Amino acid sequence: MGIFNFFIDKRKTCKDKDYLDIILDYPIEITDYEYMKIKLVDFKFLNSIFNISSNLMNNQFNIRRYSKNYTFSYGGSELYFKDTGFYDANNVLLVNQVEFTNEGQTITTKTLTLGELSLIYRQDYQVSLLGWENILNDTADGSTRKMRIEKDDKWFEIISSDNNRIKTLNCVFYKDTYVSASTTDVIIKFQRFNTTTSAYEDIDSKTITFPNSVSQETTSLQTFTYSNPVATNKYRLICDTPALPFNLHIIKLQANKQIPVYDSGTLNPTPTETTITIPDGFYKASNLKTTLNTLLTPYNITTSIDTFTNKLKFVNNNNFSPTLTNLVNENCEIDLVIPNIENMKENFGIVDTYQEFIRIPLNSYYECDKYINLMNLSKIIITTNLNFQNKTHNEIIRGNNMATGIGNVLEWIDCDEPPFTCIKYHNYDDLCYKIENKHISSIRLNFYNEKSQPLVLDNALIHLQIKKLQKKSY
Repeated sequence: MGIFNFFIDKRKTCKDKDYLDIILDYPIEITDYEYMKIKLVDFKFLNSIFNISSNLMNNQFNIRRYSKNYTFSYGGSELYFKDTGFYDANNVLLVNQVEFTNEGQTITTKTLTLGELSLIYRQDYQVSLLGWENILNDTADGSTRKMRIEKDDKWFEIISSDNNRIKTLNCVFYKDTYVSASTTDVIIKFQRFNTTTSAYEDIDSKTITFPNSVSQETTSLQTFTYSNPVATNKYRLICDTPALPFNLHIIKLQANKQIPVYDSGTLNPTPTETTITIPDGFYKASNLKTTLNTLLTPYNITTSIDTFTNKLKFVNNNNFSPTLTNLVNENCEIDLVIPNIENMKENFGIVDTYQEFIRIPLNSYYECDKYINLMNLSKIIITTNLNFQNKTHNEIIRGNNMATGIGNVLEWIDCDEPPFTCIKYHNYDDLCYKIENKHISSIRLNFYNEKSQPLVLDNALIHLQIKKLQKKSY
């Protein structure tokens, strides 16, 4: 009769293994009138096993996306600019007015900028420049809102950094002086800057006849038309008649631009699939949701967890409208691709409705059918390669395709404790197992969770005992 005690620190020889090999200094052997028992006396482990990790195969899933490509053609028009954004309802300027003057230069400017659009009033440097008046208003007002226009001295420029195609320019003109002649013809030109020739070219020209017999005259709405507009960075409106006998003002200036008309798009039949990897770690509902939201940001997917049911919801927030610079909707149709692994399905709560591809509807959501379950380690199962006389019986699910048969179970130990707390076990019941081995030179212990998955314990203190006993019949 004899008792053989083994006090083992797993870190010494098998720190990063899912097993522990105990190599005996001297073999234990028995005769025909002896038998042996094995007993796990105590076990202690600092709970450092992440509940989501590559080892558990529950930290990766895929996003499958179908893109849609759009094409466009130019047609129709929409308002390009008026007072909206530049002035408020009381004609108070809302944007900065930037003045450029430089001695030695012949021209001074006052510029209003709103987004990609700049409106520039140019004038002789020697003349006092009062600045922009609200000539962008729908209602023309010659008495209070007017700006001079004069050949080679005062004109307007429109700068479009997006190269917008102005289709029509709508203007109202006003003269405020009586002269003796019967009429005066004034030529007004709408021009574009040709970057190839580095010169202005006419888009449209109008001759406006003013009666001289009245001191004030307001024209009807004059529309300058660009029949086949092309992308243009710079436009201008000028007076091309010199030496007018009266002061000519513009009291209304608005424009329409040509707009692209997009088709309904063509769905790309070949999807792209991207792997989403959740960093290994300890997760609870709140930080799992936060992590998923960060990882899914490029796909405009957000997640939430229902307060009452603890169900995980994936919301598709994509709302794509094609633009000239972006004609591809990368996230037109989005599917979740969850591996057919029990861990993953239980973690996310996708059990009853599991399928390989799960569509997340546009501007809607997919809600998992069960509560999330992040308990991937409730038990540590310790098994041995020794041959029990009475084999242990288990009915344990397989959590992933790394799961294996687990052999004879020495003990399964409660492990549902917070991260980085000590898992302790002591065999107060004096539980031991009769083994049939006649000769023992080494003992292997393997570690699993309750889903048959091998566990890599990076630390453990184990007290194992082998008892050599005499059979009663001898």
